[in-house]
Amino acid sequence: MNTILVVEQLNMLSQRTTMKNPFKPLLLLTLCSIVCLASCDKQEEVPANGFIVSGNIPGLETEFMSTSYRGPDGERVNDSVFVKDGKFTYTGTITSPSFIVFWPNDEKTIKRSGRGYYPAKSSQFAFLASPGDRIEFKGEVTDFINAYPSGTAANDDLAKINSEIFPKLNASVNTQLEINKLVADDPKIEELRATMSAIDEEVLEIKKQFIKDNPASQAAAWYLSDMMVRSQISQEEAIATFKAFDSSLEGYTFYNQVAMRVEGIESTLPGKIMPNFTTELTLDGKPFALDELRGKHVLIDFWGIWCGPCVEEMPKVKEYQEKYKDKLYVLGVNSGDTKERIEKFIGENGYDWKQIMTGRGADDLVLKLNVAGFPTKFILDPEGEILHRYVGETIDAFAAIDEILQD
Repeated sequence: MNTILVVEQLNMLSQRTTMKNPFKPLLLLTLCSIVCLASCDKQEEVPANGFIVSGNIPGLETEFMSTSYRGPDGERVNDSVFVKDGKFTYTGTITSPSFIVFWPNDEKTIKRSGRGYYPAKSSQFAFLASPGDRIEFKGEVTDFINAYPSGTAANDDLAKINSEIFPKLNASVNTQLEINKLVADDPKIEELRATMSAIDEEVLEIKKQFIKDNPASQAAAWYLSDMMVRSQISQEEAIATFKAFDSSLEGYTFYNQVAMRVEGIESTLPGKIMPNFTTELTLDGKPFALDELRGKHVLIDFWGIWCGPCVEEMPKVKEYQEKYKDKLYVLGVNSGDTKERIEKFIGENGYDWKQIMTGRGADDLVLKLNVAGFPTKFILDPEGEILHRYVGETIDAFAAIDEILQD
């Protein structure tokens, strides 16, 4: 309804009737007020390919929050959510279910330590958004985000578990901050670490139980995916939990991600032939297939410029590329950096081995090969058999190469 047009029409009618009946303007003013109130109360329509999230949160003391998520074209959207007197409304555009967080610029929720801070889940507004969703946060902000989403079944489930674990996560990170204030030999440190460890174990058990108790929940699928990424659940338990999911989840984004990781677990065990993959996400734009590297041993290195341990190990990778240049192919698989940034970084440092990039869907090698930490290294024999897999910064991968390739 066009409120301005209606008001103008009522004003014209009022002017024509004032002399005939002095009470009609009052009646018309009342009608105008009703029209305006009806118009103001009307909610903004949710775009078919987007979502709307809002909240009126006591204790939220900031003028803006930051957010970052994948837009319709797969590109990352970095945006601000403006807040006034604890109230906010944000409209975003997506084409598939997404897990999204808002980080408030509210000092009392930021867990600072020295120059850095701890990115605790309890310091963020977290929700699951699908195209067409209208989501509302309810709760408050104290020294953590004690506010949770509602409006869809997925977010009602997410609120159920987050309202149980966020206070515990906040207690855990606060305990860590207490530890940081103490000198290294303070006897209280051991006690505080035990307290923090007990809280963290309790949170893990709550998450596992929630997933098992809600096999048809989209929130459960997201939490299992997140736990697999963070190596918070054993591969055997992850597979068993996934196989217990309800068939109604099939096709859902986070179910599909877990399915790809489960397939990756089973296909990348030592002794298996590494699944061949092809991609056009190369620095020179030419298609690449893993099978092209048959005939020599292969070191596959999953890395990112944003990953400190990855960057620290790169000189060692270069050393071994040169040491065994007649026996070893090196393949870098970058995740999270742009082509331009990769080219600049490897050019400045003289890292001249083959580089490809992970993507989305069929090009998401992180999911396809169940890479759950960075750096991750695979060592293959000349026929593509997986000899070793290493996660994290370690000299073991290089020691294994020496053992295999030294004459």
